[in-house]
Amino acid sequence: MASLDGLGALRSRRMFGGQYIYCDGLFFATVHDGKLYFKANAHTAAEFIAANRPMFSYASKSGLVKMKYYEAPPEVFDSREAMLRWARIALLAARQDSKAAKRIAASA
Repeated sequence: MASLDGLGALRSRRMFGGQYIYCDGLFFATVHDGKLYFKANAHTAAEFIAANRPMFSYASKSGLVKMKYYEAPPEVFDSREAMLRWARIALLAARQDSKAAKRIAASA
């Protein structure tokens, strides 16, 4: 996680067969089967799709489940700047989704 220094307060947690990565308390990345995935949402997914990144998915009893997390581009492992760029996009999605969830909860 050293390549994410300066992004915010980082922590990780092992769950569901993967490593879940949080920044400032927001879940924004996960590592499963040796692959890093970043969070996306309706506002940021287009960047991952344009970069031709596969979506995180797993098999469940009811079929294939796809989550709004996309595999990190290979350049993130060669360039700290690339890592921070994609991590910031993921963190933006996490922040946007957190704010939207709080607004929905407040209006309920």
